[in-house]
Amino acid sequence: MRLRHAFCLVIAACLGACSSKPGEAVFSDYEARLGRTLDVSFSATDPAEAARKPRAEALQLDLQGSDIGTLNFLALTGCELQITIGKRNSSLGKLAAPSQRLLLDLEFLRYAPACIEHLAAQPEQRELVALLERSQRLKQQQLAQHIFNATLAGPEWHQFWRHQDIPTGYPKHTTSDQVLQALDAITAMASRWLEGNYAADNAAFEAHLNTLRSGDGGVILTAAQLGQQFLARWNTSLGEYAQQRGCTPLPNHTKTILETVIAKYFAGGVQLWLAPIMSRAENIQGASNNLEQLLRTASPIDYSLWQQQRDNDIQALKLLTKDHVHRLKSVLEPCRS
Repeated sequence: MRLRHAFCLVIAACLGACSSKPGEAVFSDYEARLGRTLDVSFSATDPAEAARKPRAEALQLDLQGSDIGTLNFLALTGCELQITIGKRNSSLGKLAAPSQRLLLDLEFLRYAPACIEHLAAQPEQRELVALLERSQRLKQQQLAQHIFNATLAGPEWHQFWRHQDIPTGYPKHTTSDQVLQALDAITAMASRWLEGNYAADNAAFEAHLNTLRSGDGGVILTAAQLGQQFLARWNTSLGEYAQQRGCTPLPNHTKTILETVIAKYFAGGVQLWLAPIMSRAENIQGASNNLEQLLRTASPIDYSLWQQQRDNDIQALKLLTKDHVHRLKSVLEPCRS
């Protein structure tokens, strides 16, 4: 019976290890060894609340529209703009996704100048010309907001930053450069549009947005939260430990074991797992910030607050890691002048 009981315990331990989230086992292993070496207990803490992005629908900006009625629409015969306005006023156009509405507005801005010039030669169309000119100015003024609605307030961006479990092998075996390339491409497109170049590759824009759906922004936030949870409690306990000991050096035997634990399980475990994630986070954050900075004046306060908290969470992981190294040094070499 004892043998059977022991066997069951082993199986249970193995199953527990298999179900452990990627990264968590690395943190827990190092924590256990660090605690045993220094005879320190690390109190479990509730994880800090992660940055929660507002829902995509809640971020959509409500923008004033320009209405060209049926009679005016019929008067546009001979203009390419007539087809664009027809698509926008159709039942499908009225229910179009933000990205499609943006692409139709860009189409309007491309075709409006030629149509205005065509109609300006017809004195009876002065009222329609004035309406088109007002619509053109309005769409130019609202362009940044329309780009915001289609990108940073769109469903693809929301999916990109949705909190996700960390997959095994992340990021080496589960990511590609396609997400970063899509981010850079969208930013480049938006920059050209805001500069007055309204040409758009509709299929490419939609494909880049779709690539973001499978992006790993949310995985980065999960990893940052996990790292913060462990590092914060390690640093607090090590700070208290160093303060209690003052300038008393560690016994040689303890110091040797601690150096081994640091080298093998912190540098060779925790940092080895964290380093590529932090590098990935820096790349994703940088590419995201480029687009966000471009649309900063069009972004509502709710989005800006979430962005700041998100960036702070990523930065906090870097700072906590550096602080942990500093606290380990203060334990190994107390009161070093």
